[in-house]
Amino acid sequence: MNLSSHPPPLIASRKSAMVVWAHWISAGAISLAYGLVWSRELVESENVRGTLLALHRQLGLLVLLLWGLRLVARRLMAQPDQGGPLPDLLRWGAALSHGALYFLLLAMPLLGWAMTSAQGHPIALFNLFALPPLTATDPDLVDTLQDWHEWASWCLLGLVTLHALAALWHHHVRRDGVLASMLPFLQPLPQRRFDR
Repeated sequence: MNLSSHPPPLIASRKSAMVVWAHWISAGAISLAYGLVWSRELVESENVRGTLLALHRQLGLLVLLLWGLRLVARRLMAQPDQGGPLPDLLRWGAALSHGALYFLLLAMPLLGWAMTSAQGHPIALFNLFALPPLTATDPDLVDTLQDWHEWASWCLLGLVTLHALAALWHHHVRRDGVLASMLPFLQPLPQRRFDR
């Protein structure tokens, strides 16, 4: 008799191309933004440090644009659910962590934009057109915003790590189509079967 501890195999239907591309471009932009800001600590040249910070800001604005695009895509396009039924606790945890990720992907760039405004620096989207300042110049506010931005960055890093681990769990333990739906070259692993 064959017994399976997993749900029936799921076909790896793909998320919409817009959602997939926005997800992976966001992931790349976030990774690069972290790398740039951390690498500033290794550089002594003020010119290089300034360039790294400017690139970091542009990547933050890119993440903000992609946040809007992803939200519109999720609202307008039906997204298949490859995970199958989950226990309530896991389903609620997944919903909570996704909500927190979306909140931080919005909050982080806005905090950075507000901090740049509070420093009195102009900011332009990809150097094409100037964006309005979010706050007046205020050195005291800069310190507060910098603290919030840093705390939010650590929270985002933790949530992204949890998100990646959950995707690997879906692929290697549940063997469903969750990870495969976001990676065009990946197929779900075959379901495990236990024979008596």
